[in-house]
Amino acid sequence: MIALRTVSIISHNVSRFVGHMINHLSNGTRKVFLYSVGVVSPEASNLTEFIQVIKSGKSALTPHRSFYNFFLKGEPKFDFSIYKNWFHERYGPKRFSLLNDKGSDLVKYALGTTIDALEMVPGLEKAIQKCDPKVTMISATGLADLPSILSSHKSYRFAREKWNSFWACKDRNIELKKYLAGDHSFIPPQNPQEFLVDSFERTEALQAWNEFWCVHSSAMNEFLRQLETIESVGIQEEDIENAKLSVIRNKIKLRKELFEKYKNPPPPWEGVSPNMLWNIPNLAASQISMNLNLHGNAYAVSGACASFGLALDHALLEIQSGRSDVVIASCVDASPSDEIISAFYNGKLAVFGNKQGIPFTDLRGTHISGGACTWILSTPDVMEPLGILPHLNVEILSSRISSDAEHVITPSKEGPKLAIRQAFHDAKVTPPEIDLWDMHATGTPGDINELYLIDEFIHKDTIISARKGLIGHAMGASGALEMTALLYGMSCVSKNDGHEVTIPPVGIPKELVHPLISKMNKKIVFDEAVTLKTKKNALFIGKLNMGAGGISGCCIIKYYLTPPVK
Repeated sequence: MIALRTVSIISHNVSRFVGHMINHLSNGTRKVFLYSVGVVSPEASNLTEFIQVIKSGKSALTPHRSFYNFFLKGEPKFDFSIYKNWFHERYGPKRFSLLNDKGSDLVKYALGTTIDALEMVPGLEKAIQKCDPKVTMISATGLADLPSILSSHKSYRFAREKWNSFWACKDRNIELKKYLAGDHSFIPPQNPQEFLVDSFERTEALQAWNEFWCVHSSAMNEFLRQLETIESVGIQEEDIENAKLSVIRNKIKLRKELFEKYKNPPPPWEGVSPNMLWNIPNLAASQISMNLNLHGNAYAVSGACASFGLALDHALLEIQSGRSDVVIASCVDASPSDEIISAFYNGKLAVFGNKQGIPFTDLRGTHISGGACTWILSTPDVMEPLGILPHLNVEILSSRISSDAEHVITPSKEGPKLAIRQAFHDAKVTPPEIDLWDMHATGTPGDINELYLIDEFIHKDTIISARKGLIGHAMGASGALEMTALLYGMSCVSKNDGHEVTIPPVGIPKELVHPLISKMNKKIVFDEAVTLKTKKNALFIGKLNMGAGGISGCCIIKYYLTPPVK
């Protein structure tokens, strides 16, 4: 197994290296454009609503009720039932019901935003299916489906406690009866009755007490031996299908009789739904593959807050190498749970209180969000013959990833700079050409460090934006949501002497900006729209995301103000 895994890893690395070489040798001649977008975010169930949230410049964060409204969070506005007809038209009623019952946020958000992206551009779905199997589906996530995993853990703990309590009952536990009668062959933990009634100590002691006597229960062990005998029956007949059904039916009958005999609750290993397995990170991409009947690669990547850059890096390798013609990249994270917010708070990242944490201001921290953003990427040499044009004239010039190799949370300057330099090199862009730069900016002291580290990559007139104050921090989805907000939130008016581009406000009160940041005299977008006048036909936009574990991602995008010349 180790040898096979090693070969797999080597093969993957060789593939990525060959992709980079092909791209380098071809000088990136295969252009990659953004063909469509789907969004689910706080206060927005689709792209239209998302643009309204962005242009309003008002926070979409809401109180987290489970913590007594003293934390703010970004709760995605999402209703999976609106996609019911889409599934019915293609697969009948069962498919939607199955996904609705078994799918978690990770799968549903990815499917919903992908469907929205497909329906936004007429004919796009059929065009992509004509490209099959040269279609890659990527799900990028920062936290995976932690809420489902944590929920499964709670179910398991409850089932185990119920199981232990049953077998530790003195009426069916001979060993406990003997102990209570004075036979001290066993040395159990402290008796819970020695603690105050209804105290936490008594509850904890009871769990340890039940666990001990359950393990030493001869009745339980006899039950498990009988259950093992039932479960050990295999299939011997040549007609495997019919024999399988016969074996299953017989096992169900014998198990039922055994359970009725002992009157026991289900064992703890029956306390966890298999739905946890149907929502592991790659299942979001796999469900896109299955529901669009696409047969290319479908896999997950995870780079914490840099997952968007990582997904773009893979997408560019796929398309520019010629291995894929289309990439569906879904950046997604589940709705914030109590545990996720708690971890961020204890990591000195999340803000306590219902006062909003805003980038560049008091540097207290950020608010946790969920959501998803799907980008459909392809190349004109494939899409134009199929009659499909990009929804926006946005070209992805580069996306590069680097690692800090220094600290889990606090990024250095040189780690992210490496990704930025590589992205500039691949895009063939220089700092004086950068018109807009969208920051990671989590509202922590890292905002100042980030401004310092990007200083050599922008010029004095570069407009800087940051939007976590509006939509919160969605980890793996943040980069995609923030870049989509910038691209689709802008409006352009063409005039005889050039173009006027309006960048919407980001909800940062200028009077609250930290004094040190004010002294930097950067052209930051605050709580009012900013107008950029240019004679150029395209804007160059940079985006930096920095993730836990020291991974950083930088992408350079070209936003055409007039259709690109072929």
